[in-house]
Amino acid sequence: MLSFDAPSLPSPLVMRECTRPRFDGNLEKLKDWLAMLKSAGVRQSGPALLMALENLRKEDLSAKRRLAILSTLKVPLLKTCAGLPKPYSGEDTGAEHGSGVTLEQRLSRLMFVNLLQALHQFDQEYPLPSRRQLRRRQWTIRNIFRFANRQVRYAGLWRTPLPAGTWRDLHELQLYLMSRRVGSSWEPGAHSDVIGDFDPVFEYKVLLLLGFAVKTKESILQSEYFMDGLEGWAVQTHLDDPHNLLGRIRLIIVEVSEDRPARQLESTLDSPFRGWVLHPPYPYIHEIEGPFGASAFGIQSPGLALSD
Repeated sequence: MLSFDAPSLPSPLVMRECTRPRFDGNLEKLKDWLAMLKSAGVRQSGPALLMALENLRKEDLSAKRRLAILSTLKVPLLKTCAGLPKPYSGEDTGAEHGSGVTLEQRLSRLMFVNLLQALHQFDQEYPLPSRRQLRRRQWTIRNIFRFANRQVRYAGLWRTPLPAGTWRDLHELQLYLMSRRVGSSWEPGAHSDVIGDFDPVFEYKVLLLLGFAVKTKESILQSEYFMDGLEGWAVQTHLDDPHNLLGRIRLIIVEVSEDRPARQLESTLDSPFRGWVLHPPYPYIHEIEGPFGASAFGIQSPGLALSD
Protein backbone atom coordinates (compact mmCIF):
# COMPACT_ATOMS: atom_id res chain seq x y z
CA MET A 1 0.00 0.00 0.00
CA LEU A 2 1.32 3.42 -0.89
CA SER A 3 2.40 5.72 1.90
CA PHE A 4 2.28 9.48 1.56
CA ASP A 5 4.36 10.26 4.64
CA ALA A 6 7.69 11.76 3.59
CA PRO A 7 10.60 11.27 6.04
CA SER A 8 12.09 14.61 5.00
CA LEU A 9 11.58 17.49 2.61
CA PRO A 10 12.10 16.25 -0.98
CA SER A 11 14.73 17.75 -3.24
CA PRO A 12 13.76 20.61 -5.60
CA LEU A 13 14.01 18.20 -8.55
CA VAL A 14 11.58 15.75 -6.95
CA MET A 15 9.27 18.62 -6.04
CA ARG A 16 9.16 19.81 -9.66
CA GLU A 17 8.47 16.29 -10.92
CA CYS A 18 5.71 15.66 -8.39
CA THR A 19 3.88 18.88 -9.13
CA ARG A 20 3.76 18.02 -12.84
CA PRO A 21 1.07 15.30 -12.97
CA ARG A 22 1.86 12.53 -15.43
CA PHE A 23 -1.72 11.95 -16.32
CA ASP A 24 -2.99 11.03 -19.75
CA GLY A 25 -5.64 8.44 -18.97
CA ASN A 26 -3.22 5.52 -19.07
CA LEU A 27 -3.69 3.50 -15.89
CA GLU A 28 -0.17 2.05 -15.81
CA LYS A 29 1.39 5.48 -16.21
CA LEU A 30 -0.84 6.76 -13.43
CA LYS A 31 0.32 3.98 -11.11
CA ASP A 32 3.95 4.79 -11.93
CA TRP A 33 3.28 8.44 -11.15
CA LEU A 34 1.70 7.54 -7.81
CA ALA A 35 4.65 5.30 -6.97
CA MET A 36 6.97 8.27 -7.51
CA LEU A 37 4.67 10.62 -5.64
CA LYS A 38 4.61 8.56 -2.44
CA SER A 39 8.07 9.76 -1.36
CA ALA A 40 7.27 13.45 -1.76
CA GLY A 41 4.96 13.96 1.24
CA VAL A 42 1.57 15.62 1.49
CA ARG A 43 2.89 19.09 0.70
CA GLN A 44 3.67 17.86 -2.80
CA SER A 45 1.15 15.04 -3.24
CA GLY A 46 -1.76 17.36 -2.40
CA PRO A 47 -1.18 19.90 -5.21
CA ALA A 48 -0.18 17.10 -7.60
CA LEU A 49 -3.40 15.17 -7.01
CA LEU A 50 -5.34 18.41 -7.34
CA MET A 51 -3.84 18.99 -10.78
CA ALA A 52 -4.46 15.36 -11.77
CA LEU A 53 -8.15 15.63 -10.89
CA GLU A 54 -8.46 18.94 -12.73
CA ASN A 55 -6.90 17.37 -15.83
CA LEU A 56 -9.09 14.28 -15.57
CA ARG A 57 -12.22 16.38 -16.00
CA LYS A 58 -10.93 17.52 -19.40
CA GLU A 59 -9.76 14.13 -20.67
CA ASP A 60 -11.70 12.39 -23.44
CA LEU A 61 -12.08 8.96 -21.83
CA SER A 62 -14.66 6.21 -21.68
CA ALA A 63 -16.74 6.00 -18.51
CA LYS A 64 -15.12 2.67 -17.66
CA ARG A 65 -11.59 4.09 -17.88
CA ARG A 66 -12.59 7.26 -16.02
CA LEU A 67 -13.95 5.20 -13.12
CA ALA A 68 -10.86 2.99 -13.09
CA ILE A 69 -8.68 6.09 -12.74
CA LEU A 70 -10.83 7.51 -9.96
CA SER A 71 -10.70 4.18 -8.15
CA THR A 72 -6.89 4.24 -8.40
CA LEU A 73 -6.69 7.81 -7.10
CA LYS A 74 -9.10 7.33 -4.20
CA VAL A 75 -6.81 5.78 -1.56
CA PRO A 76 -3.80 8.07 -2.24
CA LEU A 77 -6.14 11.06 -2.07
CA LEU A 78 -7.63 9.96 1.27
CA LYS A 79 -4.15 9.33 2.69
CA THR A 80 -3.04 12.76 1.54
CA CYS A 81 -6.09 14.42 3.09
CA ALA A 82 -5.43 12.64 6.38
CA GLY A 83 -1.93 14.12 6.49
CA LEU A 84 -2.81 17.70 5.57
CA PRO A 85 -2.83 20.30 8.39
CA LYS A 86 -6.24 21.30 9.71
CA PRO A 87 -7.41 24.91 10.02
CA TYR A 88 -6.91 25.02 13.80
CA SER A 89 -3.20 24.26 13.59
CA GLY A 90 -2.12 27.72 12.49
CA GLU A 91 -0.14 26.17 9.63
CA ASP A 92 -0.60 26.78 5.93
CA THR A 93 -3.62 24.65 4.98
CA GLY A 94 -3.68 25.63 1.34
CA ALA A 95 -6.77 27.78 1.82
CA GLU A 96 -7.66 30.07 -1.04
CA HIS A 97 -7.51 33.72 -0.03
CA GLY A 98 -10.98 35.17 0.37
CA SER A 99 -12.86 31.87 0.16
CA GLY A 100 -11.47 30.06 3.20
CA VAL A 101 -11.53 26.76 1.29
CA THR A 102 -8.61 24.52 2.20
CA LEU A 103 -6.60 22.19 -0.02
CA GLU A 104 -8.27 19.19 1.61
CA GLN A 105 -11.70 20.60 0.76
CA ARG A 106 -10.65 21.26 -2.82
CA LEU A 107 -9.43 17.67 -3.19
CA SER A 108 -12.68 16.23 -1.82
CA ARG A 109 -14.70 18.59 -3.99
CA LEU A 110 -12.81 17.63 -7.15
CA MET A 111 -13.20 13.93 -6.40
CA PHE A 112 -16.94 14.49 -5.92
CA VAL A 113 -17.23 16.45 -9.19
CA ASN A 114 -15.25 13.85 -11.14
CA LEU A 115 -17.38 11.01 -9.79
CA LEU A 116 -20.54 12.92 -10.66
CA GLN A 117 -19.26 13.48 -14.19
CA ALA A 118 -18.44 9.78 -14.47
CA LEU A 119 -21.94 8.79 -13.30
CA HIS A 120 -23.67 10.89 -15.96
CA GLN A 121 -21.30 9.62 -18.64
CA PHE A 122 -21.79 6.03 -17.50
CA ASP A 123 -25.58 6.31 -17.76
CA GLN A 124 -25.25 7.70 -21.28
CA GLU A 125 -22.89 4.95 -22.43
CA TYR A 126 -24.76 2.07 -20.76
CA PRO A 127 -28.52 2.62 -21.09
CA LEU A 128 -29.06 -1.12 -20.47
CA PRO A 129 -26.21 -2.09 -18.14
CA SER A 130 -25.24 -5.63 -17.28
CA ARG A 131 -25.09 -6.82 -13.68
CA ARG A 132 -21.36 -6.14 -13.59
CA GLN A 133 -21.89 -2.64 -14.97
CA LEU A 134 -24.59 -2.02 -12.37
CA ARG A 135 -22.12 -2.87 -9.62
CA ARG A 136 -19.71 -0.31 -11.08
CA ARG A 137 -22.51 2.27 -11.13
CA GLN A 138 -23.38 1.49 -7.52
CA TRP A 139 -19.73 1.96 -6.53
CA THR A 140 -19.82 5.38 -8.18
CA ILE A 141 -22.99 6.52 -6.38
CA ARG A 142 -21.74 5.22 -3.05
CA ASN A 143 -18.49 7.16 -3.36
CA ILE A 144 -20.22 10.33 -4.53
CA PHE A 145 -22.14 10.37 -1.26
CA ARG A 146 -19.07 9.38 0.77
CA PHE A 147 -17.11 12.36 -0.53
CA ALA A 148 -20.11 14.66 -0.09
CA ASN A 149 -20.35 13.49 3.51
CA ARG A 150 -16.65 14.24 4.02
CA GLN A 151 -17.18 17.78 2.73
CA VAL A 152 -20.16 18.55 4.96
CA ARG A 153 -18.54 17.07 8.07
CA TYR A 154 -15.24 18.83 7.44
CA ALA A 155 -16.92 22.22 7.03
CA GLY A 156 -18.95 21.68 10.19
CA LEU A 157 -16.08 20.36 12.28
CA TRP A 158 -13.50 22.96 11.28
CA ARG A 159 -16.03 25.75 10.68
CA THR A 160 -14.96 26.52 7.16
CA PRO A 161 -17.23 27.41 4.22
CA LEU A 162 -18.19 24.68 1.81
CA PRO A 163 -16.87 25.00 -1.75
CA ALA A 164 -19.36 26.81 -3.97
CA GLY A 165 -21.88 24.51 -5.63
CA THR A 166 -21.71 21.71 -3.06
CA TRP A 167 -25.32 21.83 -1.89
CA ARG A 168 -26.76 22.57 -5.33
CA ASP A 169 -24.95 19.56 -6.78
CA LEU A 170 -26.25 17.35 -3.96
CA HIS A 171 -29.84 18.48 -4.49
CA GLU A 172 -29.58 18.00 -8.25
CA LEU A 173 -28.02 14.57 -7.74
CA GLN A 174 -31.00 13.50 -5.65
CA LEU A 175 -33.40 14.68 -8.36
CA TYR A 176 -31.36 12.86 -11.00
CA LEU A 177 -31.31 9.58 -9.08
CA MET A 178 -35.04 9.83 -8.44
CA SER A 179 -35.76 10.36 -12.14
CA ARG A 180 -33.55 7.42 -13.12
CA ARG A 181 -35.19 5.17 -10.55
CA VAL A 182 -38.74 6.05 -11.60
CA GLY A 183 -38.03 5.53 -15.29
CA SER A 184 -35.84 2.47 -14.92
CA SER A 185 -36.99 -1.03 -15.77
CA TRP A 186 -33.54 -2.60 -15.52
CA GLU A 187 -32.34 -1.56 -12.09
CA PRO A 188 -32.92 -4.11 -9.32
CA GLY A 189 -35.27 -2.69 -6.72
CA ALA A 190 -36.31 0.11 -9.08
CA HIS A 191 -39.56 0.46 -7.16
CA SER A 192 -37.70 1.30 -3.94
CA ASP A 193 -35.06 3.77 -2.79
CA VAL A 194 -32.42 1.09 -2.28
CA ILE A 195 -29.66 0.27 -4.76
CA GLY A 196 -28.17 -3.04 -3.68
CA ASP A 197 -27.30 -2.62 0.01
CA PHE A 198 -26.89 1.14 -0.34
CA ASP A 199 -29.74 3.66 -0.04
CA PRO A 200 -29.01 7.03 -1.71
CA VAL A 201 -32.15 8.61 -0.22
CA PHE A 202 -30.98 7.67 3.27
CA GLU A 203 -27.53 9.15 2.59
CA TYR A 204 -29.11 12.33 1.26
CA LYS A 205 -31.25 12.68 4.39
CA VAL A 206 -28.18 12.18 6.59
CA LEU A 207 -26.51 15.08 4.78
CA LEU A 208 -29.62 17.26 5.08
CA LEU A 209 -29.78 16.62 8.82
CA LEU A 210 -26.06 17.32 9.17
CA GLY A 211 -26.24 20.55 7.19
CA PHE A 212 -29.26 21.90 9.04
CA ALA A 213 -27.84 20.95 12.45
CA VAL A 214 -24.48 22.64 11.81
CA LYS A 215 -26.24 25.77 10.57
CA THR A 216 -28.43 25.83 13.69
CA LYS A 217 -25.82 24.86 16.28
CA GLU A 218 -22.17 25.10 15.21
CA SER A 219 -20.81 22.85 17.95
CA ILE A 220 -23.24 20.00 17.25
CA LEU A 221 -20.67 17.70 15.58
CA GLN A 222 -18.78 17.55 18.86
CA SER A 223 -21.80 15.89 20.50
CA GLU A 224 -21.30 12.14 20.71
CA TYR A 225 -25.02 11.66 21.33
CA PHE A 226 -25.89 13.56 18.15
CA MET A 227 -23.43 11.66 15.97
CA ASP A 228 -24.54 8.30 17.38
CA GLY A 229 -28.19 9.12 16.75
CA LEU A 230 -27.83 10.68 13.32
CA GLU A 231 -28.37 7.57 11.19
CA GLY A 232 -31.37 6.47 13.22
CA TRP A 233 -32.93 9.91 12.87
CA ALA A 234 -32.30 9.85 9.12
CA VAL A 235 -34.31 6.62 8.87
CA GLN A 236 -37.23 8.36 10.61
CA THR A 237 -36.95 11.56 8.54
CA HIS A 238 -39.43 12.21 5.73
CA LEU A 239 -39.29 14.44 2.67
CA ASP A 240 -42.70 15.86 1.79
CA ASP A 241 -44.16 17.70 -1.20
CA PRO A 242 -44.46 21.45 -0.44
CA HIS A 243 -47.90 21.48 -2.10
CA ASN A 244 -49.21 19.39 0.79
CA LEU A 245 -48.09 21.86 3.44
CA LEU A 246 -49.19 25.28 2.24
CA GLY A 247 -50.20 27.47 5.17
CA ARG A 248 -47.97 25.69 7.71
CA ILE A 249 -45.45 27.65 9.76
CA ARG A 250 -41.86 27.02 10.85
CA LEU A 251 -41.26 24.42 8.17
CA ILE A 252 -37.77 23.17 7.36
CA ILE A 253 -37.46 23.45 3.61
CA VAL A 254 -34.99 22.07 1.06
CA GLU A 255 -34.73 24.26 -2.04
CA VAL A 256 -33.06 22.21 -4.74
CA SER A 257 -32.30 25.19 -6.96
CA GLU A 258 -30.33 26.91 -4.17
CA ASP A 259 -26.74 26.29 -3.14
CA ARG A 260 -27.48 25.98 0.57
CA PRO A 261 -28.56 23.42 3.18
CA ALA A 262 -32.08 23.03 4.51
CA ARG A 263 -33.40 26.11 6.28
CA GLN A 264 -36.35 27.00 8.46
CA LEU A 265 -39.09 29.37 7.39
CA GLU A 266 -39.95 31.95 10.01
CA SER A 267 -43.36 32.59 8.45
CA THR A 268 -45.98 30.46 6.74
CA LEU A 269 -45.40 28.60 3.50
CA ASP A 270 -47.46 30.70 1.11
CA SER A 271 -46.46 29.17 -2.23
CA PRO A 272 -44.93 25.89 -3.42
CA PHE A 273 -41.30 25.68 -4.48
CA ARG A 274 -38.97 23.24 -6.22
CA GLY A 275 -37.82 20.95 -3.45
CA TRP A 276 -39.08 19.26 -0.31
CA VAL A 277 -40.16 19.90 3.25
CA LEU A 278 -37.90 18.10 5.72
CA HIS A 279 -39.61 16.31 8.63
CA PRO A 280 -37.00 15.10 11.15
CA PRO A 281 -38.04 13.26 14.33
CA TYR A 282 -38.44 15.17 17.59
CA PRO A 283 -35.28 13.77 19.31
CA TYR A 284 -33.21 15.34 16.53
CA ILE A 285 -34.99 18.68 16.99
CA HIS A 286 -34.51 18.50 20.75
CA GLU A 287 -30.78 17.84 20.39
CA ILE A 288 -30.12 20.95 18.30
CA GLU A 289 -32.22 23.29 20.44
CA GLY A 290 -30.53 26.44 21.66
CA PRO A 291 -28.75 26.75 25.03
CA PHE A 292 -30.58 27.02 28.34
CA GLY A 293 -33.61 25.25 26.86
CA ALA A 294 -34.38 27.97 24.34
CA SER A 295 -35.64 26.18 21.26
CA ALA A 296 -34.54 27.27 17.83
CA PHE A 297 -38.05 26.39 16.72
CA GLY A 298 -40.14 28.20 19.30
CA ILE A 299 -42.76 26.40 21.37
CA GLN A 300 -44.18 24.29 18.56
CA SER A 301 -42.47 21.53 16.65
CA PRO A 302 -41.54 22.67 13.12
CA GLY A 303 -44.16 22.07 10.50
CA LEU A 304 -46.96 21.16 12.91
CA ALA A 305 -48.71 24.47 13.48
CA LEU A 306 -51.38 25.66 11.06
CA SER A 307 -51.73 29.31 10.15
CA ASP A 308 -54.92 31.16 10.92
